[in-house]
Amino acid sequence: MPELRPDTAHQRASVPAERLRTLAAHAAVNYSVSVPAIDRPVLDGVFDTTVLPSGLIVHRVDARDLQGSQVKAVLKEGLRIAMVVGGRADVCFGDLSLQLGPAARPAQPVQGTMIAVARPDQFRRCGMRGTIERTVSITVPWPWLDTWLARGANGPAIRAFAREHLAVRSWTLSPQAVATVEQMLMPAIAVPTLWNLYLESRALGLLAEAFAAWETEPGPTVASEPNARLRPRDVQRMAQLRAWLDSGEADALSLEAIACHACMSVNTLQRHFRAAWGRTVFDYLRDAKLERARVALEQQGMSVAQAAWQAGYTSAANFSTAFRRRYGVAPGHVRASQ
Repeated sequence: MPELRPDTAHQRASVPAERLRTLAAHAAVNYSVSVPAIDRPVLDGVFDTTVLPSGLIVHRVDARDLQGSQVKAVLKEGLRIAMVVGGRADVCFGDLSLQLGPAARPAQPVQGTMIAVARPDQFRRCGMRGTIERTVSITVPWPWLDTWLARGANGPAIRAFAREHLAVRSWTLSPQAVATVEQMLMPAIAVPTLWNLYLESRALGLLAEAFAAWETEPGPTVASEPNARLRPRDVQRMAQLRAWLDSGEADALSLEAIACHACMSVNTLQRHFRAAWGRTVFDYLRDAKLERARVALEQQGMSVAQAAWQAGYTSAANFSTAFRRRYGVAPGHVRASQ
């Protein structure tokens, strides 16, 4: 299986979908990439995975999304530790949705996040065209945990946490840890024989800080099983999704793409959205676009044809029918009344 060439570890390059699938095989199965043009590069930058002699798996990303990629996979068991020091990463582990990175949390210090994957589960990542992600993540397998954390005050608690499926724990990265991540993303070393040693020494330093933070940072949260009623977390997710739909960013997206953004399946999205707002995502989007068209007609003097196009209608007649059904008046009358 192809590995990173250490002498080119710092060089940026176009990354095709096939390379993403190949590198992901270390820690995931059934990996798929969905992009508008599969024959064109997906990322521009650094994207690689290295399996170290100790069993640790180090994944580095310092790249720009060229197309708006959607990734799906089934993760293998292990403790995942992600440190996003630039941009953002919108990811889902099973039913757990996480927005990581400075761009996702601009008012907060840079954080590291531990996610326990105690059994194989679905992973999803939704990228938007032009977005940047700068991440180092470390996958810690069970044998490593059992060997290195067999003793010590926190060892048993950390190992128990790692086997609590979808448990999450975050900590604030120290300036030294941020600098270490930067060194791994932009390494000064160019000697192939020392590359594994270079990565392992820095990965161990990051793990030491993550585990040392166990006593000082807030405790873990655990994803509970879904039930018939929406949980507070799901209510919050639906509120965030509605605000995003209202922004107009999803107007041209498919239901599958919207579900990917929300880090859930289409069926779960529809069920949760209807439970929260009493209608389907499609109905809500249609009404939101009609409302924006109404405001444009009334306040900007936009023509009916322009408003129809803004609302996503290819036919002005169909737009007028939907508008009249919604507001009880023809769009031309709304514009003429101003």
